[in-house]
Amino acid sequence: MRSTTSRRPVKPLVLHAAQIANMPPEGFPDPSTGGNVTWKTLMSNEKTTTDTFTTGIATCPSGSVIACPASLSSESKSSTPSLSNPESLGDAGFLKLHRHSHAEIYHVISGTGVVCIDQQEHEVNTGSVVFIPGDAEHGIFNKGDGDLVWLYVFAADGFEEIVYRFSGEEGGGGRNEKAKL
Repeated sequence: MRSTTSRRPVKPLVLHAAQIANMPPEGFPDPSTGGNVTWKTLMSNEKTTTDTFTTGIATCPSGSVIACPASLSSESKSSTPSLSNPESLGDAGFLKLHRHSHAEIYHVISGTGVVCIDQQEHEVNTGSVVFIPGDAEHGIFNKGDGDLVWLYVFAADGFEEIVYRFSGEEGGGGRNEKAKL
């Protein structure tokens, strides 16, 4: 056991597949808040004797083919599934466009999707690794037949440090959501 700058004891931690499988998934109570996505927080100082990193596994269920708002013409925005119109996604898995001050890393474990970072879309699939700078607007969608599953990592002691600022539908406004375990 060692002490860190937070003066709390920190211990090594190993989580096995069976432990992770038995963790209850978390999600937004209403998909209109942040999207049709679930996650399992694996390491965060509120739950574990760890610091420095907060990590978890997120899942978007399969659904419609998605496009980033920057790639849509003004005529097609109303009829094409997109981040700018989450209702158009039906039951497709997605995490709405948002920002937070912490940089983030995704490692895609399985599935195929599109991650949109500052209005640039990038196809991702099993094995892809994505770096998202702090304060970059980003979101992710499932465009495959199976679940899109990715490991996420923040350089933060705990998930409570991450404040999600969701992009608004009109005029760039939005809402702030503190990450919740």
